[in-house]
Amino acid sequence: MNYLITFLLTFSFGIHLFAQKNDFPKVVNVAQHSEILEDLSANYKSSLFSASDADFIKTTKNWQQVLVGMETYAEEIDFDLKGVKIWMKVFFAKDGNIDHITYILSENSINIDTIDLEAFLRSFMRNYKLSESHEQKFSYDARILFPLYLMR
Repeated sequence: MNYLITFLLTFSFGIHLFAQKNDFPKVVNVAQHSEILEDLSANYKSSLFSASDADFIKTTKNWQQVLVGMETYAEEIDFDLKGVKIWMKVFFAKDGNIDHITYILSENSINIDTIDLEAFLRSFMRNYKLSESHEQKFSYDARILFPLYLMR
């Protein structure tokens, strides 16, 4: 009987720790929390390239769709992204919803309040879904400069 109780307590404690480990913030400034980027990257092993049928042109169009959607959303809610230079990694659910965004602002980016930027990114995530889906969670990262003159 003692073994059963010990097993159940150990099992439930282990599940609790596992649940906590996967409970990452939606938006993360990697300059402050690089370990979260590592953990997320380990959980999202597939890429947007794989989700785009290993087609470079389709991958580029899908990423363009994300960035133009982000810039359009910023314009709709009157959030100024002009001059923001950022490295961003977007983590997608299997269905194309965005689960997490990690970022690092470039040193020569326009001065933007990171609290406002993170609130904008969380809001964008709730209102955006990539048209692509995949059998695995996937991610993509790139350096971005707003406004997106060349992508429109």
